Amino acid sequence: MSFRTAFPGLRGAAHNAFRTAGSSRAYTGTNAPPSSPSALRRWTVRFAIALAIPGAYFAGAVFPPKVVLMLYPRYSPPAPEASSKQGQDLMNAVEREMQELYHVAHLRSRGDEYYETRPYQKFDPNKIHNSLTAGSLRGPGRLAVPPLLFAKKDESEAIGIVHLGRALCGHDGIIHGGLISTVFDEALARIALLNLTSGIGVTANLNVNFRVPCMADQFVIVRTKLESVQGRKVKVSGTMETLDGEVVADATGLFVEPKWAQFLQSSGVTEALGRPIPAPKNTPALFDGQTERIV
Repeated sequence: MSFRTAFPGLRGAAHNAFRTAGSSRAYTGTNAPPSSPSALRRWTVRFAIALAIPGAYFAGAVFPPKVVLMLYPRYSPPAPEASSKQGQDLMNAVEREMQELYHVAHLRSRGDEYYETRPYQKFDPNKIHNSLTAGSLRGPGRLAVPPLLFAKKDESEAIGIVHLGRALCGHDGIIHGGLISTVFDEALARIALLNLTSGIGVTANLNVNFRVPCMADQFVIVRTKLESVQGRKVKVSGTMETLDGEVVADATGLFVEPKWAQFLQSSGVTEALGRPIPAPKNTPALFDGQTERIV
């Protein structure tokens, strides 16, 4: 009896064992897994992560994204009275910040095109308590200071800078849409009224498109432009944007001079709107030797 006949499975088992050993050697030699990173590299990555997490938290707390502020607005205490020392300090701080804006310096350098004025700064004190924008909405936390306006000398365009306080919100931290519409109504009406013969007009139509939420406690730039004048009708357009140039809203308005405008008293309108009264070219002499002056 031959060896193969006596042990028929021995040859196959030996052959399979040889193939298995060969394949193990091939894997070990050619497809070995990559070596683990060094200890120094591991600790460097861990240290960077340890610094990044609190750094990101601190940056988010100091400069939170707009979405975070909308969902979780910061607490704001009630606005102080305008007559209090704290209220005066807050209004003075807003005024200083406004005067230091780059946009203000840039517009002042263009004095050949624009004149600078402060609408409602000289509003009649006997009537101010009956005015929404010059009285009720004025004060710390609201419209803290009169708007700073740069208007073209031909009254065709104007650029206003307004501070919108925290007490003017709808959703906490976001300026109320009605307040934005009010600001547009005032800004567009200024150009319209100054282009009407009588200086008196009423809002016939105001259309406002809200583009993005307007965050509270910031300066906004309101740009207005005269579109057309047709008899007693004036069309004006405008935009409201942040200091970074993001458009918050845009608007168009139609203003009409009433037929009975000539019966209304319009004295003080141009002064309240901030239009300078030109001095007479020739100052006539009076009989008493004094010089006539504008009162």
